[in-house]
Amino acid sequence: MFGADLFFARHLRKQNFVLWCSPADKPDLGGKEADDNRLLTDSEDLSIVVNAPGAYRSVCVELELDALAVNTLLQSHHVHDVEGLAGSVSFDVMPQSSLEEMLSGSSGQAAAAAAGLSSYDETASAFSAFRILRTMVAAWLRDVSLYRNVFADYQIIHFYRWLRSSHALLYDPALRKTLLGLMKKLFMQLVAEFKRLGAIVVHADFNRVIICTKKRSVEDAKAYVDYVVNTIRSKELFHSIDMKITHCWDFLLWCDPSNFGGIRSNAAVGGGKNGASKTLEDGMDYIDEEEEEEDEGPEIEMNWNLATYLPEEGAIQKNFNTVIAGYITANFQYLEEEAVRIAPGTTPVRRRKISQSQSSSTPRRLSQATGEPMTPREYAQDLIKGELTQRLFGVTQKIHKKLPPETSLEEGETSVFPSLPGSHLKLTHPALEFVKALCKVLSLDEAITEQVTQLRRNLLKLINVGEFSDLADWHDPCVSFVLPEVICKQCNHCRDIDLCKDPLVPTEGPPVWVCASSDCQTPYDTSEIEQQLISAMQRKIMGYTLQDLQCLKCKQVKMMNLATHCSCAGKFNTMTGADEISRLLHTFKSIAAHYGMPILTEMVEFYLK
Repeated sequence: MFGADLFFARHLRKQNFVLWCSPADKPDLGGKEADDNRLLTDSEDLSIVVNAPGAYRSVCVELELDALAVNTLLQSHHVHDVEGLAGSVSFDVMPQSSLEEMLSGSSGQAAAAAAGLSSYDETASAFSAFRILRTMVAAWLRDVSLYRNVFADYQIIHFYRWLRSSHALLYDPALRKTLLGLMKKLFMQLVAEFKRLGAIVVHADFNRVIICTKKRSVEDAKAYVDYVVNTIRSKELFHSIDMKITHCWDFLLWCDPSNFGGIRSNAAVGGGKNGASKTLEDGMDYIDEEEEEEDEGPEIEMNWNLATYLPEEGAIQKNFNTVIAGYITANFQYLEEEAVRIAPGTTPVRRRKISQSQSSSTPRRLSQATGEPMTPREYAQDLIKGELTQRLFGVTQKIHKKLPPETSLEEGETSVFPSLPGSHLKLTHPALEFVKALCKVLSLDEAITEQVTQLRRNLLKLINVGEFSDLADWHDPCVSFVLPEVICKQCNHCRDIDLCKDPLVPTEGPPVWVCASSDCQTPYDTSEIEQQLISAMQRKIMGYTLQDLQCLKCKQVKMMNLATHCSCAGKFNTMTGADEISRLLHTFKSIAAHYGMPILTEMVEFYLK
């Protein structure tokens, strides 16, 4: 950290810069920083997230991205060119004055323009420093490539950690904001490049990209991914981005990073079991641990955050996981049978007539209309309409009888629903929540939309709930709060953590979050996360205090300080309501209580009073 400050200070002194060294969160700008708190308010932008929920029946591959910030800095002059915008006319460029103009005194207009532009956009004033920062990193990279300088390599590895750390002496929020804006533009170009090469982007953020390869075998998928990665890295714009395969799925049912399930490929690179691994035999039967060790069946990865908010009583969570695992396993097994049937070298045989013995042995493998093998979509539809529906009727009825709706809890009684960080709904009907969560997950597969709609209608009728009732609408039981740019001290992996949904590792004390890198898995320091939460809460409060007033009719920001009404006769109101801040503070309170953060708890209670 200090080494980067030292190198940057040397480069700035060579260019006749006045250093803004400061141990505080604000740079020392001669008192100007005390008059402008915009960069320290809640303007912290999160990374761009691309998400496409659905069921993917071909091989999906997860790629881990590294060195995105360094690549963006080195290629910043190409980002505007790709967008068709010249750097000389962009808003982040401040007019510069030559030494002759300064001595002759003819730089008055340039100085006035620079002052106006810097007051409009804080990043404009940091453009010259940003250019010097790019020169410094380019020099480090040259030392690494030509002279194998380990110290320069170390500085490159820790570059983004130093840039975003408020403990750095030359920390400047404007530099960080400028680089983050360029990273977003480069990231969207990267996602567009994946789509141009034929891949389906399932999920993408600054740290990883999950793509659907449209290949049935893992070997073909990896060969295709290698071709895509080499093609992307051959372009100068993405030359320094490191991409490596971490996970592979043969079948993936994806909702979001906290809710997904699939068949983990046995040939996958990295990653172990995450969640419950189950195989389905005879519909919906669990396999014991001893039997699971002997069985060489597919590995099922189950990671459903929404299931943790269902009651454990009445085996509701177990039934949910069993149904979803059964559906995934059945589809995967049929895909394997289909792959063997249409393998190269085999001759497909069209049966003209199905005998009685054949129809009894494979009742749901052949289409009743044509007598030919079903397509994967037809098999999934037939699975929902047949065996799965009958079993769900019995499971839902048992849950409804054993756990009736909670009308009112007497003193001393506790609800069967668990109380977890992020809980914001008042859940009272166990059977209803089971049906809603199950149908929500099954509806991710577009091939069975009609069948799931009919299944949902019948299950709701079974528990005496109307199909179009407000109670039948599914809402996420867990509120989301994302802490941006948490950096692991062990491997410098940077990612956004959803503190309410991110998977945890239980310990003797409170559970902890771990690094998402496949080669690290180091627990994060809970005290540091607590300090970041306190800082984020203070920025939220400061942003709420310094926010503008907006007209309710024309949505124009209030210009006159003493005006009670807008020129259109509309009333003014705050852009961020007090209810939103109150919900956020209660979320902070639940996080602090669950993970043992006493300082955060005390500060939240102070603000709530």
